[in-house]
Amino acid sequence: MESRELFELRDVLKTSMADLKGQLKEVDEKLSATFMSAAKDSLRDDNKDFGTAYIVDGNHKVKVNLAKKVTWDQDMLRDALGAMSEEDARHYAKITFAVDERNFTASPPAVKRVLEECRTTEAGRFTVELEEK
Repeated sequence: MESRELFELRDVLKTSMADLKGQLKEVDEKLSATFMSAAKDSLRDDNKDFGTAYIVDGNHKVKVNLAKKVTWDQDMLRDALGAMSEEDARHYAKITFAVDERNFTASPPAVKRVLEECRTTEAGRFTVELEEK
């Protein structure tokens, strides 16, 4: 298969995937509209806000999982961890430092020199595109 044909096939597949993702999203929304209320009621009956519920739908048993998503108020959490012993804070919290690449690139030379020692670069995702002459 020639390179031009590979690019064309990739474009067809990308379009098909986008269409399928859109269709999947619609089906998931319909399933959610159909079963979410009953699942929440079932969980509430078990004194739960999240978890797995089983709903009877005709001759089928439908398993519905309502996952828990947790977010933390960053300022309050920093203060709470700061009030703990360092050992406890390290045990309970995971702290990650990062520098936005745009900020690094635009930083003054003195700052860049300090940060450079902490920075590792490696190859990322490979992409290839066909452009007309």
